Amino acid sequence: MRTLQGHTKALWSVAFSPNGEIIASGSEDGTIKLWDVQTGECLNTLTTPRPYEGMNITGVTGLTEAQKNTLKALGAVEMV
Repeated sequence: MRTLQGHTKALWSVAFSPNGEIIASGSEDGTIKLWDVQTGECLNTLTTPRPYEGMNITGVTGLTEAQKNTLKALGAVEMV
């Protein structure tokens, strides 16, 4: 028995590879992690780009704080 730690939010799914050597776990944090069954080591973390990844919103006007926070959660950045 092992506890695999690494996701920052709730798990959505867990599956074993056909050979039983790797576990894949999908999480609400937007990542899929691949784990070594024997050691419990995280072998890889897969992510998808967020819709506004890297968009610079510094100095943008007309947005509420809530809208800015939403854009940041979707990958936008604000240089201070």
